[in-house]
Formats: sequence, C-alpha cells, structure tokens
Amino acid sequence: MIGVRIIDGASGRPVPGVLVRLDSRDDRGWAPLMSGFTVNDGRLPALEELQVRRGAHQLTFDPSSYFAGLGAVAEYREFTVHIQVREIELDLRVAVYLNAAGFAVYGERG
Repeated sequence: MIGVRIIDGASGRPVPGVLVRLDSRDDRGWAPLMSGFTVNDGRLPALEELQVRRGAHQLTFDPSSYFAGLGAVAEYREFTVHIQVREIELDLRVAVYLNAAGFAVYGERG
C-alpha cells in the first residue's frame, strides 16, 4: 500500500484538492496507474486501496489549484517523487509539507 498525506507547512493543516498522479515504470517507460485529488484530511484514499507491484513508481503532485485558492502562486507547478516498491507486504507512506516557496517530502516504510 502507498499512502500520501499533504500538510500545509505554514498552517500545519491538511491540504485538500491537490492532484496526485501515480505512474509505474515498465519496459516501455512510465504508464499511468491512477490519479485523484486529496480530500479534507490531506490523504488520497483511492491510492491507499490500490495494490501496486514491485518496481519503480513515481508520484507527481500538482498543488497549483490549492495555492490559487489561497491567492498565492507557488514557485513550482508540480513536483515528482520517485519511489521503489521492494516488498508488496510493507506499507510505504509519503508525507509532503507544502508552502508556496517549496516543499519537503518524507517517506516511511512499515
């Protein structure tokens, strides 16, 4: 399972409405697996329900609509986090802290 949670680094609150896309790498390149928007708690429940295979994956985040709703413009349009799924049985949790000037990403396996 891959879990995502996005937090506003300035307010400490969860961030709804961020578009997140998950792609998987195969012999032909990157292929889309799913996409969706974070909900009120900053998570993407559909992603947590998705079973992914071992291998290389990437999560692409587009927070521009979130910042537009705050009347701010982010210094970046989107950003991508590359992850490697080694064991299907283990959960991989990705925490993202956003502000208009940048972002920080933390990962945890368990």
